[in-house]
Amino acid sequence: LTAAQWIDIRLDFTQDQRYTLNSSTIKILKSLETPIKIDIFLSGKLPADYLRLLAEIQGLIQSMEAYTDQIIIEYIDPFEDTSNSSELIDEMKQYGISPEYIISEKNQALEQIVVFPWAIVNDGNKTFRIPLITNKLGDSRQEKLNRSIAQIEFKFFDAFFKLNRKQKKTLAVLTSHGTSDNIKITDLMKDLHPYYKLASFDLKALEKDPIKTLENLNRFELLVISNPKNTFSKKEKYLIDQHLVNGGKQIWMINPVAINRDSLLNLKGNAVALRNELNLANLFFKYGFRLEKNLVKDLYCAPIVLATGTQNQTQYLPIPWPYYPLVQPNNHLIGNGISNLWFKFPSTIDTLKSTAKKIVLVGTSDFSQKIKIPINIELKEASEKLITSSFNHPSQTLGILVSGTLKSAFENRVKPFELNNHVEKGETEMIVFSDGTLAENQLDKGNPLELGYDKWTNNLYGNKVFLKNSIHYLMNDYDLLKI
Repeated sequence: LTAAQWIDIRLDFTQDQRYTLNSSTIKILKSLETPIKIDIFLSGKLPADYLRLLAEIQGLIQSMEAYTDQIIIEYIDPFEDTSNSSELIDEMKQYGISPEYIISEKNQALEQIVVFPWAIVNDGNKTFRIPLITNKLGDSRQEKLNRSIAQIEFKFFDAFFKLNRKQKKTLAVLTSHGTSDNIKITDLMKDLHPYYKLASFDLKALEKDPIKTLENLNRFELLVISNPKNTFSKKEKYLIDQHLVNGGKQIWMINPVAINRDSLLNLKGNAVALRNELNLANLFFKYGFRLEKNLVKDLYCAPIVLATGTQNQTQYLPIPWPYYPLVQPNNHLIGNGISNLWFKFPSTIDTLKSTAKKIVLVGTSDFSQKIKIPINIELKEASEKLITSSFNHPSQTLGILVSGTLKSAFENRVKPFELNNHVEKGETEMIVFSDGTLAENQLDKGNPLELGYDKWTNNLYGNKVFLKNSIHYLMNDYDLLKI
């Protein structure tokens, strides 16, 4: 054996096979047709654990170079040849490359080190930033580094996938029926854009020509429905039904219970929870599930920030709010390795016997509580002591994957309009979550923030990655989930 062959064998037999690339990564590396420039900004003066991260990245790059000669790599120390650190930091931020501030001990004194754990990949036409650090709520610094190391290969694969994609699949976002304002789903759509062609779809645009509406709808492989608030007519339900049983995929973020959140969070501090009358119950019942008209509270929950005191003495305190369950995704390809999801005022989903298979994707903890409606919710509840013994329900389902053979909800029923090629059943998949706001980002001065980020507590939850994974799954892009 030559020395080089021996090194390759040694690396392949490391205990955790750290440098053995996934077959999907190897496949995409071999398919690269144009040179890809990779700039790594994690360089220069680094703490010991970040040096370990850099060493892992260097090992991964070396492994990738064995399968392609199209990679051009450069390690850049951002602080080299600069005398003004704050100016440099501001400039990097403008490019979307945020710094990480690390406190380390040196010679019995604390020292702040600024690092940029980012990479940029560019093929001459498209550029993508790669965050080399993966943050998960509650991680220690060591856990964060270990998690980041575990996800390095995926992050580079993901970038190559986006650079290499020639023909994008198409998805549509429903804009009728009072669905989420565009600005509230901007961050998710921005993240989906490199993977898919995005379009909006209005079920009411051609009300007098439903057949043409269905033809247009069937052009899209996936329909995204985020937070509908207006009733669906029988004709509109038939359009949705025929898109689904024709093999179209759908993902629903939907609240069975309506709450005036502005009323709850203003000076009045209360709101009545009522039925959200969308006229979809018989449709979903036929597909094998029911969205219950209730609210779920969970002992394991995200905080809500309340003001206490008056004028100069005002303090803003995060207080646990059981109506905001913190949900850990179940052990499924979609949710593996993702941090807690932030649900707001969800309801339970009940699965029923049908021809389709139902898989629970997310559920509450085993310390939950179901609340019947109508009910008056008061913000002052947050400051009252929780009675833990009342949280005595087991895990409640908040999100499901429905797959397999679905029968049309209009089977053996009078159709709202005549359709020559009506389909009675078909193979398809849909995902349903009982929180209409799951895909909605917050705004700051009218600008969209990152989905899953709570500006009031500075917490970042896993909503965006989880919803992206859900969409990749429905679009059959399994390689984006398997690494």
